[in-house]
Amino acid sequence: MNRSTVVAPPGIPGPQRRKRPGRRLLTILLGVLLAGAVVAVNIPTVGTALTDRYHRYQITRPAYEAKYGLWVKLDIPARFRVNGIHSTLLHNGDVLIMAGSGNNQTFFDAGTFKTLLLNPVTMRERLIHTPWDLFCAGHIELPDGNILVAGGTARYENLKPTHAGGSMTVVNDDPSQPWHLPKGTIFVGPGGVRFASAFALTIPAAKRHAALNGKAHVIAAKQNVWVDAVKKGKGSLMPAADRYVLRDLLGPANGRLYGVGTAMTLQKQDFQGTNDAYIFNTATSSFEDVSSMHYARWYPTLAEMGNGMVMTMSGLDGQGQVTVNNEMFNPATRTWAQGPVHGFPTYPATFLTEDGRLFFTGSNAGYGPDTPAWRTPGLWNTKTDGFQTVPGIPDPKNLETSASVLLPPAQKQSIMVLGGGGVGQSSTATADTRLIDLAAPDPHWVRGPDLARPTRYPITVLLPNDDVLVTGGSRYYRGMHGSDNRDTRIYHVATNSFSGAADSITGRDYHSGGILLPNGSVLTLGGNPLFGNKQDTTPETFNQEIDVYYPPYMFQGTRPRIEEAPTFMEPGHRYIIGVSEPSKIKYLRLMRPDNPTHVTDVNARSIAIPFQRVGGNDLDVTIPSNTNLIPPGYYMLFAVSRSGVPSTAAWVRVP
Repeated sequence: MNRSTVVAPPGIPGPQRRKRPGRRLLTILLGVLLAGAVVAVNIPTVGTALTDRYHRYQITRPAYEAKYGLWVKLDIPARFRVNGIHSTLLHNGDVLIMAGSGNNQTFFDAGTFKTLLLNPVTMRERLIHTPWDLFCAGHIELPDGNILVAGGTARYENLKPTHAGGSMTVVNDDPSQPWHLPKGTIFVGPGGVRFASAFALTIPAAKRHAALNGKAHVIAAKQNVWVDAVKKGKGSLMPAADRYVLRDLLGPANGRLYGVGTAMTLQKQDFQGTNDAYIFNTATSSFEDVSSMHYARWYPTLAEMGNGMVMTMSGLDGQGQVTVNNEMFNPATRTWAQGPVHGFPTYPATFLTEDGRLFFTGSNAGYGPDTPAWRTPGLWNTKTDGFQTVPGIPDPKNLETSASVLLPPAQKQSIMVLGGGGVGQSSTATADTRLIDLAAPDPHWVRGPDLARPTRYPITVLLPNDDVLVTGGSRYYRGMHGSDNRDTRIYHVATNSFSGAADSITGRDYHSGGILLPNGSVLTLGGNPLFGNKQDTTPETFNQEIDVYYPPYMFQGTRPRIEEAPTFMEPGHRYIIGVSEPSKIKYLRLMRPDNPTHVTDVNARSIAIPFQRVGGNDLDVTIPSNTNLIPPGYYMLFAVSRSGVPSTAAWVRVP
């Protein structure tokens, strides 16, 4: 679709679409179809082409759009196309799309890491310098509107290693000094077998504590690093854990700094995470280095707490193992502190609840044991590490690659999980949805309406009218067997039911997401299938297309307008906002900008704002006082009419 040949839907700013064909074209098309029906008997491809053309005509009719909505494809020049793995809506209206190496080891080896800054209204594109591989990191919008990105890829998986490898714990028994070891540090084991460290690392000095008898007690400092054998083949296999010396270590620390290695094998080696952390500064459009995490992470979840702190959970560490060490980021000091030790599978879906606990829905994206202790949904107290399980999910193992969403409005504390499948490369998938009311005295899951088909990786996006857009996904792991679907449904919270919507333009599965834009439309991106055909014989490339969906409410009459609103609103305070035709306003919603990766955005929420009509066009609004309900940050303020049509959003910052 050429940018020069498309126009926006009436009265709607933003991504553009083709003009509707006129009535004369309809007459011609109908005549051609009747004549073509005879031809199509003998030439199926001609009939298919005519049918497709008529279908394209039908889906741009006003009555169709008002019932099912409209999809359009953005025209992104080739040099600006990136793999849409991580994305976030900034408070200036831009969309930050982060790929890093984009699941491409060639790019990783070359140090080619990409980030795109896109304005979907003006179609202004900019590539942003990306100083590390943020592929499969965690990201979140901070209270000041900047974006924290933590973790990423330190090493790609190796399915058929040629060099034995494993984890090395470097122990420092010396309380007098820390040690910095460069990448490639050599560890020598029994028989002279040598291993080289894959990364640089720093081991703090040991800690000296005074014992009751007056004698000093030294507690060694330890850091882990992945090591690979210097020589190829089976000659470097080490069947059991053992002690190693550092080849070039001289002086008094010799013997006080040493390595303890795991068994060194030629088994499959998983992805490994990095402890890098950066903040994307929206004012300068650049990444700024901040202090590193205490633990390496690949596939972590970042969840905002009511005080603006960020709980960082799970992820594969520097040895390719799922870490149970969680930590908290302080935006004010840009530093990390140790959090409670608790095991979750990677990218766990955790939502901040009104009482300050995090609710783990059981949804996750891909790595971790299938033991119930790691996958059972429940409420997690991050201060005490207490975990209250909730019943009702028949088999939590089937929640991998499912979607989770805090249903609107957030005050109801109702959460939904949709679809999903078995752990890893499983053929199991489900069409089930489940609902839970966390405000109930005894919260438990109940069955919701089924999806159209069993679906892994469904994209969910909250809409301003309290509906939820559900689109994309695949029947099998990463779209295998050609199983990507283009189903789009709208879930109606008020009636607990789905209705049909226009099919999406492209299929999306792994590494995909959706974002509500300020004009009420929804941007979708990503998709990383393993194969390009049903026989799974043709490799498939990453889907770099970006589409925009205009929901039916954008074709259902005059939209309300927010004519005046404060840009700064404190919890518990009252404000006056001006709107067009206030008597027709049904409700107001503050909506958190979307930050999806791997389908789910755990920080998405839509908050009901009570109001009273005053004066001519004014509404007297009250911002909820509970910061667990409305964490600090930027929000989009929508006014929604009695017929369910939303305004364009006004940006508001809540401190």
